Amino acid sequence: MASSVWFIISICLIALCALQGAALFFKKDSVKKNGLNFAHQSLQKFTKQVTASLDAIPDPVWIKDQKQVYIYCNAPFEALIGLPKNQLLGFTDEDIQTRQHAHPIIDITSKISPGYNEEWVTLADGTMDFFQIGIAPSFDNKAKLVSTLGYAKRLTEYKERESQLKDSEIRINEALKLTKVGIWEWDVTNDIWFATPSYFIMLGYSPVEGAASRKQELEKVHPDDRAAVLATIQNILTNKSPSNYYKYQARIRHKNGEYRWIGVRCIVTEFDSKGNPSRMLGVRIDIDEIRKANDQVEWLAHHDSLTKLPNRESLNQAFHQLIKTNTKLALLFIDLDHFKKINDTLGHVIGDQLLQNVADRMRHLVKDIRHIARQGGDEFMILLPAENMSNIESKTIEIKNALSERYYIDQHQFFITPSIGVSFYPENSENFETLYKQADTAMYHAKNAGRNRYAFFNQEMQAASTRSLMLSNALHDALLQNEFSLHFQPQVSLSTTEVIGAEALIRWHSKSLGHVSPGEFIPLAEESGQILSIGEWVLRETVRQIRTWLNNDIKPVRIAVNLSYAQFQTNDLPILIADILKEFNVSSEYLELELTERTAAIDPEHTVATLESLQQIGTHTSMDDFGTGYSSLSYLQRFPIYKLKIDQSFVRNMANNYNDRIIVGTIILLAQQLGMRTIAEGVETEEQLDLLKTIGCDDAQGYYISRPIPAERFELEFLTKH
Repeated sequence: MASSVWFIISICLIALCALQGAALFFKKDSVKKNGLNFAHQSLQKFTKQVTASLDAIPDPVWIKDQKQVYIYCNAPFEALIGLPKNQLLGFTDEDIQTRQHAHPIIDITSKISPGYNEEWVTLADGTMDFFQIGIAPSFDNKAKLVSTLGYAKRLTEYKERESQLKDSEIRINEALKLTKVGIWEWDVTNDIWFATPSYFIMLGYSPVEGAASRKQELEKVHPDDRAAVLATIQNILTNKSPSNYYKYQARIRHKNGEYRWIGVRCIVTEFDSKGNPSRMLGVRIDIDEIRKANDQVEWLAHHDSLTKLPNRESLNQAFHQLIKTNTKLALLFIDLDHFKKINDTLGHVIGDQLLQNVADRMRHLVKDIRHIARQGGDEFMILLPAENMSNIESKTIEIKNALSERYYIDQHQFFITPSIGVSFYPENSENFETLYKQADTAMYHAKNAGRNRYAFFNQEMQAASTRSLMLSNALHDALLQNEFSLHFQPQVSLSTTEVIGAEALIRWHSKSLGHVSPGEFIPLAEESGQILSIGEWVLRETVRQIRTWLNNDIKPVRIAVNLSYAQFQTNDLPILIADILKEFNVSSEYLELELTERTAAIDPEHTVATLESLQQIGTHTSMDDFGTGYSSLSYLQRFPIYKLKIDQSFVRNMANNYNDRIIVGTIILLAQQLGMRTIAEGVETEEQLDLLKTIGCDDAQGYYISRPIPAERFELEFLTKH
């Protein structure tokens, strides 16, 4: 636009110069050459047309003669200066400046050097505009200046837009630096390649102004990745790629010599007449941290972060690779015995270090690290070739012995033993998950058999495991299905033969499994944590039954309820019992609470505090299975209990075993010295009953007196007679 206007102005300037010369000629020779009046009039008419053309130009235009006197200006120039023509034409800049007190615009109109110039100009009203100024002098045939034409094009809007674009470019480049994104463009036809500063800066290099070397950039690609990168680019250049874009990830050399992962994406923006790419636009992104994070996530997905061993999923993958070669395998499931004690006594830091030591010993024992895994906690798994059964047994013993050797951690040294279960592929199963469950079952069998052992899986274990699972599932619904009931076993005084109490014993008749022994379901309840809700049910049902007897005007006897270890460890046990007694309005004198000697001995201080709280409620407490635990006599005298229950294992053989008789007698003597009563459980013969009377036992219970019976029968046979 500006150049075309300038061309018109230049033509007009030439025309004006010619007209000026012609005008001078006619003025000088008008008398002598009256015959040329018609031509003179024509020139005047043409002059008006030229000036009219200049007047039509929307930008300021002015013309000065050889003495810098204004001889022409158009309306936009008048508006720019702020003066009418009659105050401009015939005057120089100095004249106008003197009369008009220095208009700032005069600075640009006073320019005489030919060519273009661009600058900011302060206007009369104090605002600023940006102008492109053009000056074109004209000369006569003697090279003498005849006139000067000036042209001013207002470019403020374009300049501001250009400034905004530059600011935007700066901001974009800064943003690209922060986001580690570089943009590049490749003129494929002319092999000209350039990139934004961020492209270079992200890898520590200085930005390249203008065209850069694509070859040098490709040489920075890691040698192991370069062939794939070049092949990707070549495929799109030769139209072997089905799309018009490509992407890849490669390691590219940083200025410090290290390699970083970079992601590249490119799209073809132009094609030549043959349909081949002629221009491409692409970006590259620093994905090193993301790639390494993904690698770390991938590693963690298949490894244990503490021991750095593979995890179960990774071992599963190794298993499937091995069975492709038709290799027979043994899966060892290893659990550390009493590991929880290490954590509880020495802390989790020592416990973690122990697990790391165990993992190191396994690495030494098994050549291929992929065949070892940490299942979680203190559980590990090992896959071994199993072509020879005797070799597997030898290797299992070797692993057990190695893991059982002394450990030295910080200033501590200790022993810990493993229990190991083994299952076999394909004999036991061809499925990894099934093998895992079978090895786990065998491990529990080894643990239940005494720990520090190994066991090979067999179908009998599977049957026991299936039974245990069925019981566990049924146990979850037993309370809701009202499948529990209480039986009562009477306790008699050996001196009066009167019933002085009874023990409440839970019974379970499952709707799906039938009668289930307490010896079978109580351990499951303890293991699953359901023992708390079951124990509360026994307490509540016992007190409810006592209230029923009282409501029926039947005087009840004191009922003893066994407390589990989990129940006794809860801090709110005394509050729970007090609330239940209050709920049914039953006196505490009718309730007796039994805890085993082992439970009492685990935390004697807690035992003393809890028993004292129960004593304040008014309930009686007794110690069950006395003689089989490890309670200290110094604590025993502090325990506020009123009765010791002699374990049936001593009572059963006391008639035939002198040592058992001495133990029973010693327990009775100890109780008497401490002011406690004694009761013998498991009395099954008259001879046992007579011996207990002879050596001073106070009370007894057992099958000889009565089996545990339902409440209605107990009421009929013992309470109504009482």
